[in-house]
Amino acid sequence: MRKTTLLLLACLLAACPKKHEAPATTTTAAPAAATTSSAAPAAGTIAHSGDDLIALANGALVIEGAKPADRNGAAWHMLDEDPLTGWCSDTGTWNQPTTIELANRSTIKSVSFDTAHDEWDGRVPKEVLLEVSDTSAKEGFKPVADVTLSGKQVDGETFAIATPAPGRWLRVTVKALNSGNIGQIMELRAFGDRGEAGPAPNVTGTYKSADVGEIHLKQEGATVTGCYDHGIAPLVGGMEGRLLKFEWNAENDDRGPAIMIFGSDHVFGGHWKVTGVSAEHPMLDAFEGTRISAEPGTCPQWKPPQEAMGAELKQKGRVRLYGINFDSDSDVIRAESKPTLDQVAAMLKGAPELKITIEGHTDNTSTPEHNQQLSERRANAVKQYLVTAGIDAGRLRTAGFGATKPVASNDSALGRAENRRVELAK
Repeated sequence: MRKTTLLLLACLLAACPKKHEAPATTTTAAPAAATTSSAAPAAGTIAHSGDDLIALANGALVIEGAKPADRNGAAWHMLDEDPLTGWCSDTGTWNQPTTIELANRSTIKSVSFDTAHDEWDGRVPKEVLLEVSDTSAKEGFKPVADVTLSGKQVDGETFAIATPAPGRWLRVTVKALNSGNIGQIMELRAFGDRGEAGPAPNVTGTYKSADVGEIHLKQEGATVTGCYDHGIAPLVGGMEGRLLKFEWNAENDDRGPAIMIFGSDHVFGGHWKVTGVSAEHPMLDAFEGTRISAEPGTCPQWKPPQEAMGAELKQKGRVRLYGINFDSDSDVIRAESKPTLDQVAAMLKGAPELKITIEGHTDNTSTPEHNQQLSERRANAVKQYLVTAGIDAGRLRTAGFGATKPVASNDSALGRAENRRVELAK
């Protein structure tokens, strides 16, 4: 894994070798004025409605991507909110389409491109076709925009979609490059109106990945337990929308905060190989897979949730809980958190000598003072639930740390999701 930004950029160079191309340039240009043309609107800055509909953190998934030179240039990098990583095609594959599944049926009203860190302006797309389908990832696509970029290395070239249409799938095809035969986009963003969320997914089942083998999951409320090939500890995590958050523990001291995103027939996941943010620019070590069975299966290290929590507390002195969700910017515990809280209560009842501190942690999206107060209120809300469940208040202390102890980078929504958590400490 890359430990510094310099190494990361070196890997990008390796993923996208400059074959038969002109030397790199650092040319940068401001976006041109906006236009109302539906065929090929020029770049400009417009007001966005809502957040990025195709960010990984919002549950979007790449179903099929244009072939990259290697995994460092895979299409999902366009959705990771990291401007230093992006899609980079293999030689001559730049015009293959990339299909993205949105978490909800939504109406995209504008798209924005970041090419500021492309290796040179020849790799910047010149013309891009955008299509939307409300049918499937394979059929029913209708063009909504055919945009022409400036051809310069710049962030924020934004295009209004004059004839937006609702859909669940977005297909993006580079029709022409500025020059050369390798295409590159560091970030692609889409903004508009998000439709109502459907039923929350139940992720119970067995998943197969060519990268990590089989993953076995069982969901109760927001709590997900399970195990995976080469794991050395049980998986205990929590769902937030289509996003599963947990701690990766595998052989060879391969550890770190982890995520999985569940689509209609596709799963994407990965983990950061550092615990905390000691690396200057930690990167997601990704994997993809499919669901092969509705049965969760098993493996030797799988334990019931309360046993897994107890073992983690005994071994490491603390356990990270991701199955406790709160209303946004609130200390109100959401209903799907009940199974996790009940499992904590069961663990404590089974170990009457155990005293714990309940820690609240937030991301950094507000002021330090607000984050501190919110983390304290959330820790107290968990304590109150446990007291109501029959745990002696004298066994429970609370502490709030705001955003001062991140386990992942706050530079992306994926990292911020990892940092919103409750931890139990002996």
